[in-house]
Formats: sequence, structure tokens, C-alpha cells
Amino acid sequence: MVRKKGIDVSYWNGWLTEKQYKKIKKSNIEFVIARSGGYRGTMVDSTFDNNYRQSKAAGLDFGAYYYSTAVNTRQAKLEARHAVRLCRGKKLQYPIWMDVEDAATQGRLSKTALTRVIKAFVKEVKRLGYPWLTEKIGSLSGIDVWVAQYNSHTNYRKPAMWQFSSGGKFSGVPGTFDLDWSYKDYTGDSGSEEPPEKKEPYPGPLSLPFRGYFKRGDKGRKVRELQRFLNWCGRDLKVDGVYGDKTIAAVKWFERRNGLYVDGLFGRACLKKAKAMKK
Repeated sequence: MVRKKGIDVSYWNGWLTEKQYKKIKKSNIEFVIARSGGYRGTMVDSTFDNNYRQSKAAGLDFGAYYYSTAVNTRQAKLEARHAVRLCRGKKLQYPIWMDVEDAATQGRLSKTALTRVIKAFVKEVKRLGYPWLTEKIGSLSGIDVWVAQYNSHTNYRKPAMWQFSSGGKFSGVPGTFDLDWSYKDYTGDSGSEEPPEKKEPYPGPLSLPFRGYFKRGDKGRKVRELQRFLNWCGRDLKVDGVYGDKTIAAVKWFERRNGLYVDGLFGRACLKKAKAMKK
């Protein structure tokens, strides 16, 4: 089972330096999730860019979270667009998370209404070409959950990430930090990074399913097309038309070597890169 330890940070943690992030890394911290902004597209966390630069310089993986106060789908879409704008130009190893915890706004919504808000945010972020996830909410089919529960264990069944403490401390770094366990492989650490030998453009067809990306369990002709393309790139997949573990690993390899976000979901950004290779 994948288990990586990380922290999430915001303005309240101050202006951290590369030196401080290196000290944090020495405590077996592997990733940072930084607040980018929030409040229906009106707030930018002034430390977000600094957290990105300094943590990356220290060799840590990076992701973002957006503090949501949306109470309807229109507001959720505006938030999603703002969240994506704030992440443009940054290489994220972890996704954009939607932080759903504001008692004064979303705390007053019914579960059904809040589910609509979350799904609208998710759909818009995905449409704009970034991976999505959501935090602190009940069971939502197809959506990874980052649950906050300060205890020795979490009662949530199979969370993607678990914020297990708000009292993390590091030698030489002032203040306390939220600590997290990630149980999902977002970075795709395994696999060769060697590019394929130069060859003629890929001659075969390649297209996406109607939803705009492939996910685990997809089957059929379009998956076989993708597998043939990945084999042309240098993988060695069985062309069986099933989007399973080996195909997902090959997609992550393709994403890493082309500077794309590594999530194993072959979508529009991957297709754009693939079409450039086909020319």
C-alpha cells in the first residue's frame, strides 16, 4: 500500500524558506499541499507562489487546495476557474483539492445541495485540464476524498488522503503544521524515464471517450488504440482493450516524460501532446 507523509500550508504558516523546507523534508515529509486561494474567487493566498518555489527548490512534491465557500453550482464553477488560474505555470505532482469545511456557508447546505456544488467544481476543474479531488465530505462515487480526523485512525473507508494532526512540529521551523498521509500514488515514482528512440510519426488513430479522459475499468476499441500508441512510445503492453493497472502505469510514464500532471488519466492534455508526436 502506498503511504506518503506530507503537510498542508497556508498564509498562517508564514513565509517559509527553502532552508526551512529542507529541514521539514528531513523529517520524512515528501509532499506539500498549499492553499492557493478561496472565497468564491476573490481571495489569493499571498504565500502560495512562495510555497511553490521554496518547497520545489527543497525537492518536495507539490499540490494545491482551494478554500471553498460556494453554495451553488455557478459559484462553484467560478471558484474552479480561479483555482486553475492560480495553478497555471506550476508543475503539480498532487492535484487541486477542494476544501469543503466552511460552516457559515456550506455548513448550512443539505447533503444533496453540497454534493451538487462539489460535482460542479470537479467537472469544471477537469474541463480546464487539471486533475481534481475534494476534501472533507461524505461518500461521493468516483471522487477521491481527503478527510480530516485528528485521531490514531480514521473511520472513513479508504480515503485517498488523511489529515491526521494539526500539531506537526519541525526542528528549526517555527509554528505547527497540519500533517497528512497520502494513500494513493499520485506521483508515479516507478518506471523508466528514458524516451523512445526517434522514429516515424505514429500512424494509427487515437481518440478519447465521451467524458474526455480514460479511467480505470474502461474497455473497448479506443483503449486498444491508446495501448498501441503507448507501445509505439516505448512501452510493452498487451493490447487487450482494458484500462487496468499496467495501462495506467504506462500512462503515468507518458505523463512524466512529457511534463504533464501525473494522475494516470489519459485526457485532453495527454491527447494534445500525443497528437504533436503524431505529426
